[in-house]
Amino acid sequence: MLVGGFLAGLLLISAIQVTLYAKYKRGDYTLYKPESNLTSESMLTFPNVLFVSVYNVPNATVNFSDAARVEKDEESSIKYVQKGDTLLITGSGGAHHRDANYPVALDLPYNATLSVFNSSLSFRTGSQTTESNPVINLRKSEAWFLGTKNPLRFGNVRVIATDSSTAAFRGNTQVNSLDVQLSNSSIVYTGGDVGRLSILTDTVSRISLEARLLAKANIRTITPK
Repeated sequence: MLVGGFLAGLLLISAIQVTLYAKYKRGDYTLYKPESNLTSESMLTFPNVLFVSVYNVPNATVNFSDAARVEKDEESSIKYVQKGDTLLITGSGGAHHRDANYPVALDLPYNATLSVFNSSLSFRTGSQTTESNPVINLRKSEAWFLGTKNPLRFGNVRVIATDSSTAAFRGNTQVNSLDVQLSNSSIVYTGGDVGRLSILTDTVSRISLEARLLAKANIRTITPK
């Protein structure tokens, strides 16, 4: 009896599998692919954004895309508000805050103008095929261009760093044209390359460049009034 019941169970399972397969072949069922809906369901999209203001947000990872997008997280203390063509991103941390509960991922438009206060952003390689040309204003903030795992490529980049800010370019980061303005801040460029490099600095800022980059840099010093 036990053997007979076992065989009957196997036959029933086989019959169910055959029936389900037949329905799948007719198109009654489709395969579930969780990754296919992951981006649209887990991201908030903000259309027509040209300007992005970031306040008190530590450890944000930035990729460039065709639109502004952020990860949905109901438990996060990061707030996102769009006002016209400006996206306001506000947190309660800061540039040197290292709370593990603050993993923030942002997709920003290729040609966005960023105003960053008391925050830390890491720019990494995304899936973009269009050249990025951002303008980045840093105040008491850090911007890390990390081409360490995958190359980072930019067209024209402008960085205005004030109030003890840092712009650091690491690894294989390639920039066609880089304009930097420093006020009591610093720039570090190790690895990668720059086609044209222009730096306007005051006397208290710090510049750390490899010799080959220093040779091609146009550096001008201004005296604070």
